[in-house]
Amino acid sequence: MIVYLNIETLIGENFGMIDFRNRGINIDTTFRCTLECPSCMRADYKRRGMKYPGRDMPFEDFKKVADYFKSVQFCGQISDPIFNPYLIEMLEYCDKHKVKSLVNTAASQRKKEWYERAFNANKETKWIFGLDGLPKDSHKYRIHQDGEHLFEMMKLGASLGNEVAWQYLVFNYNENDIETARKLAKAHNIYFKLTYSGRWTDTMMKYKPTNPKHYLNSLRKI
Repeated sequence: MIVYLNIETLIGENFGMIDFRNRGINIDTTFRCTLECPSCMRADYKRRGMKYPGRDMPFEDFKKVADYFKSVQFCGQISDPIFNPYLIEMLEYCDKHKVKSLVNTAASQRKKEWYERAFNANKETKWIFGLDGLPKDSHKYRIHQDGEHLFEMMKLGASLGNEVAWQYLVFNYNENDIETARKLAKAHNIYFKLTYSGRWTDTMMKYKPTNPKHYLNSLRKI
């Protein structure tokens, strides 16, 4: 039996629409990640001493999925898509078969040569990088992330003509750097995506912004 952690179909009642012609899917294509972000589902598995579920999706399985859907989002709930050994081939397949693709990533443990191949594999792929703060500070939440290396890869993608977005999750250590980061993104043709969190559990309280405008609660909703 083939088991993947997350295959979320983005159609039907979930989004209030019935147009199956534009059906899309979000997939966890691996179980691997080098980061230890405190609010991630992965961290919860670790705290409970549980094994990370899932496996690397084989390329042949991916083709079966891509042939059925109009768009594919590589957004791991417990993993980072850059660690699937066939991600570049998957992006090439999406390009060849006119399947829209979006990659959400935050891990940084790939070399420049890999990112260059990935960016060139499909010029239509949209990339969203989780960099929570200025490049030198993002590792404070994205534990084990090399933010400065990752930002250089974001710049590389933008310079190659790819659509690159900087997802900036606001915490207390970065809330005063928002405008600096916004200007930095604009200077390199990177879309700046400011994001607020409402996950203020015990493990997350030390990251909570001091400015109420910078986090979600019962009085502030998306």
